[in-house]
Amino acid sequence: MSQHTTPNVTEQQTNELRYLHKVMQAIQILGEQPSLNVVAYGKIWRYADLLKTAVRYAELAELHGFDTSAFKHWFKKDMVIFAQYGVDLQVS
Repeated sequence: MSQHTTPNVTEQQTNELRYLHKVMQAIQILGEQPSLNVVAYGKIWRYADLLKTAVRYAELAELHGFDTSAFKHWFKKDMVIFAQYGVDLQVS
């Protein structure tokens, strides 16, 4: 897993990745209990938000050179669930 920043990554993207990392930590319970709502970072987070945030997090992580294969495996396994919430994967 590489943690170096590639030349085409902006500071804004790096900051967004850091923020989403914190968000994912705060809302991870939704993965186990999708019917819950979580209040964090001034917002009410629902299961659909977890899925959308996870996809964006993976997109940014891959852009930064991180291995996203575990996420891609999860996405492929649960693609129907993601599709129900209108979430699509945009990583290679």
